[in-house]
Amino acid sequence: MNKLLLTALLLGLAVPAAARGEIRRGEVPALFREANTLYEQGDYPRAADGYREIVDGGWESAPVYYNLGNAYFKQNHLGPAILYYRRAQNLAPRDPEIDKNLEYARGALRDDIAARPLPRWRRVSGTVAGWLSLGEWVAISAGLYFLTFLWVLAVILRRSLGKVSPPVLKTLLPALALSAALSVLAFSHYRTPRAIVLAPEVSVRYGPQETDAAAFNLHEGTEVRVVRKRNGWKQIALPDGTSGWLPAESLGMI
Repeated sequence: MNKLLLTALLLGLAVPAAARGEIRRGEVPALFREANTLYEQGDYPRAADGYREIVDGGWESAPVYYNLGNAYFKQNHLGPAILYYRRAQNLAPRDPEIDKNLEYARGALRDDIAARPLPRWRRVSGTVAGWLSLGEWVAISAGLYFLTFLWVLAVILRRSLGKVSPPVLKTLLPALALSAALSVLAFSHYRTPRAIVLAPEVSVRYGPQETDAAAFNLHEGTEVRVVRKRNGWKQIALPDGTSGWLPAESLGMI
């Protein structure tokens, strides 16, 4: 196991995933250590259950998702493994261990779907937006807003600062505008509904019913974009532009 197993990291990164409050923050480290021990002993099913208990209890962190992905990968459950690696990546987009394991798992995918070429600006904006997590982009923008507010307040209270205010604002305001624009980009990047196929094999249909004809099959681990939902079905789109409908239970939302 690697650095992501450290309980200290978990203490710093565990945040409420939902307002359920089923597990208190003080209980998380002990559950995490117990699941780590089971993993190191090779009891991957029970280790996965332990990590899932933390997540289902309303807490999430990159270490928990990463270790949960490892536990599923050790059991050859490719779909859940990639799902939790992707969730970990969303929370820690620059962690090389997560990226390495995700790419290794993707190497075992059965579906080889070539993506359509994207405009250069789309590729660049996606790379920039994905360099930081959504929370980091929001924190940067909020910090710059706060600094700008404090400076304006200081100038109002101490008029002597008025002479140096223009050059300061010339730095703060463009930085604030840029960070706000990047935060909007990041929000779009991270909030685009994406899912992982969890079923070993599933038919993509032309419509949201079992009686609709099958267009093609997908296999576990393939990532798709969710376009819309209808009556227990989800319309999905693939990087090559093809689309169709899948039962909602065959997908895990990232």
